[in-house]
Amino acid sequence: MAEHDRQSVLEELLDVLLGDWDPEVFLAGAAEAAASRLGLAAPGGCALAVNRSRRPLLSARSAGLAAEAAGFGPGSPAGTVLGGGPDAVVPDVRAEQRWSAVAGAGAGAAGVRSVAAVALPLAGERGVLACYSDRPNSFGPLETGTVRGFAATAAKPLRLALLLDMQTAKAANLQAALESRTVVDLAAGIIMGQNGCSQQAAIDILRSVSNSRNIKIRNVAAGVVAAVSDRVDTHFDE
Repeated sequence: MAEHDRQSVLEELLDVLLGDWDPEVFLAGAAEAAASRLGLAAPGGCALAVNRSRRPLLSARSAGLAAEAAGFGPGSPAGTVLGGGPDAVVPDVRAEQRWSAVAGAGAGAAGVRSVAAVALPLAGERGVLACYSDRPNSFGPLETGTVRGFAATAAKPLRLALLLDMQTAKAANLQAALESRTVVDLAAGIIMGQNGCSQQAAIDILRSVSNSRNIKIRNVAAGVVAAVSDRVDTHFDE
């Protein structure tokens, strides 16, 4: 892929990112862009997936590519790369012994004949770009190099989308923690006023109820606050 081609691809992907930086939306846009740029029409196409630590697999595929073709299981080319294996090129899934299961029940059944799956160069996560063609021997060295070039270019805005998503998740967790702490503090204050006890004693009462009833301490505290007033607002504006 020439330098000016890489730049135009990057501009297209940045437009997708600026439109909506949700990683799932970006992956869908990147899959469509890859299929279009690489000339892979249905029943072929492209799919991308990212393995994120302690979070569900993130994946998307281009329109017209069947779900059974774009598999990310450990026995598939894309799944092998996603699991840390080397890039995989399958000249003809019908003749490839290693991928016999794919030929019979996955890509082959969906009309796919050849596959190229390459790693997305991401920091901290493992990702894959998988390309599918309805013609055998579609991914020679030159074509596979083009797929790798697209993967390298797509990885840059994808890393940004993943980073933004991670920061948003952290902010949401912090928001929830602050609201939880606030309602617990309010409940502790109510218990202190009712019982004339210290703050620690009030917290111990909440914790004891939480443990005995197997209910989160925040829910116990919310019940205490609601019993006093249904107009107490613990919402934090962003």
